[in-house]
Amino acid sequence: MKYPWTAISLTVIWLSTTYMIIKQPSLHVNQILLITLIGTIIIALIGFRSPTLRK
Repeated sequence: MKYPWTAISLTVIWLSTTYMIIKQPSLHVNQILLITLIGTIIIALIGFRSPTLRK
């Protein structure tokens, strides 16, 4: 795997979100999932960015 820490952090975010939704059904699920999706996009953009070549 080329980017293990990014993949691990995304997995942890989604597993913890799933746990929160299951354990507390009174939460607003759509808002939680929207926040998680935005966080996933930000982490993916930063973590999966291709390295720049310096000359």
